[in-house]
Amino acid sequence: MSEEKGSPFGPYRPKQQESPFGPVPKRKPPRDPFAPPGEEPERPAARPQRPPSLTRPLALLVEVAPGGAACGHVPSLPGLCFRAGDVEQLARVAPAKVVEYLRWLAAEQLSDLTPVVREAAALVRGGFGGEIELVKREAVAGAPLWLSGEPAALFQSDRYALTDEEVAAHFRFAHQVTRRMRLLVAGLFPAQRAWKPAPDRRSIAETLAHLADCAWWYCARLDDALPEPDRDPELPALDLLDQRLTVAAEWLLQVPLDQRMAVHVPARHPSLNPAEPWTHRKVCRRQAEHLWEHLQGLPRAVQMAADA
Repeated sequence: MSEEKGSPFGPYRPKQQESPFGPVPKRKPPRDPFAPPGEEPERPAARPQRPPSLTRPLALLVEVAPGGAACGHVPSLPGLCFRAGDVEQLARVAPAKVVEYLRWLAAEQLSDLTPVVREAAALVRGGFGGEIELVKREAVAGAPLWLSGEPAALFQSDRYALTDEEVAAHFRFAHQVTRRMRLLVAGLFPAQRAWKPAPDRRSIAETLAHLADCAWWYCARLDDALPEPDRDPELPALDLLDQRLTVAAEWLLQVPLDQRMAVHVPARHPSLNPAEPWTHRKVCRRQAEHLWEHLQGLPRAVQMAADA
């Protein structure tokens, strides 16, 4: 049966357009009467498209210190670690710490550090940082970074071999943290760098020297045959830190991939546990985390020294 209907004006056919007078033109946004002549009205901003979700949830590793204090590690985000009073509190603060870390990376133009960082940073940039999922994978007894000399946890993920790309990402992050520290302390006079907030607290100068010393201590966990670079007594602490990071990165990249998962018990400069096991991945993780932990407190220390 035909869809056409009789009409004194001829056969009727359904119109495809919205109006018998043709398509309805799009309305222009109202013009501001106080805008200068010729200025186009502002168009509403396009709604941001939602970035794709993470390929998989981020693994959260928990290190529980004596007394119950906890330290969280997210190994797929180089250097990220954070502390809490206990494991339950750690789980609550973890999402905010991840977003804060990713925003710092964006400010430092490190959002392309790794594929995982790139995905997570896109979510934060689009306003969907609260959708980043964390899943607790392991909880192991150990000593978080603020307990010097104590043995640190070796997680199962620390036993996987580091790829060249992961080595480059870890040391790119570490060098950028060092650069940020250098900028933070650049305006301080020598007396301000030597100022101590309390007799039992380090000055900024001592903290920087501590970071350079720890850089070598972590490098010594890689292999007992790794030589310590010559130290120039006139070399500033952060320059020495950069130098030691570069030596470690070059050494790691020369190790064959199938040998980068070896478990090593260092004979020199041991922790309080002389049998503490280390892997290349654990060394890089702890080194980057140590720098990140100190960076968090440095702005306040600089402000206190400048005001003293």
